[in-house]
Amino acid sequence: MKDSSISDEFYPEGGLNTASYDLRADLDRKIFEDPIPFYTRLATSLAHENGVLELGCGTGRISAAIARLGIAVEGLDLSPAMLGQARANYPDLTWHLGNMCDFDLGRQFDLVIIPFRGLQEVIDAKDQRRALERAFAHLKPGGAIALDLMDPDLRYCLPEGDPEHVELPIFPMPEGVGQPGSRLRITAMERTNDPLTQKFSEHWRFEEINDQGDVITREDCWHHLRWVHRSEMRLMLELSGFVSISEFSDFEGNPPKYASNQVWMAKRPD
Repeated sequence: MKDSSISDEFYPEGGLNTASYDLRADLDRKIFEDPIPFYTRLATSLAHENGVLELGCGTGRISAAIARLGIAVEGLDLSPAMLGQARANYPDLTWHLGNMCDFDLGRQFDLVIIPFRGLQEVIDAKDQRRALERAFAHLKPGGAIALDLMDPDLRYCLPEGDPEHVELPIFPMPEGVGQPGSRLRITAMERTNDPLTQKFSEHWRFEEINDQGDVITREDCWHHLRWVHRSEMRLMLELSGFVSISEFSDFEGNPPKYASNQVWMAKRPD
């Protein structure tokens, strides 16, 4: 996101990146913790008459998992390309094109969730606070928010960034994309850091390749994010009006741990 309050440039319409998102998410869930059981458990226990709102819903995977439990859920995302995938995959659910920093759906929910480090896609500190305030406004009194972030390992947040290239396992081409028999190669290229603003940018390369490894098409995308320290996250929640704030290092409720996940829960006062 060049300006996360206005537009999304990381997921282009019709791009290899957008088409392959669910494949990468499946790999992420196998290597790291799977957040879907955590959010579905919360929805089951906390969502009653007013349902769930997912901010940064992407292709709709978590909202769909919640809906399969018979729980009312709606999703909001800034990216038309990602929402296009959500609408195609789950046409019966309600999807909103909008900015989590500035939206008004005219109703309140039992639970608001921001999974998959979605708040870090907002790259301005003031806008992160605005997103939390909008989430607060869309919760009924006594409603809850839950979100997860990566806890920054400061060794990798230095001004020099990280020039290392990391190639992911070769993927099959997403259905309906590319030439017959081609495959998808995804490489995490260099990363740049700005410690002053806590912003970092990751260069990702997506390539359709044939059986000989020749490149058929290539797509370069830059993913802009902002890391958030635990003390800063707690303060933003408090300033946004939340109470009963809890923080964990994983989706199993373990205590905070440096350079692990940040998993947060908080309530709007009754």
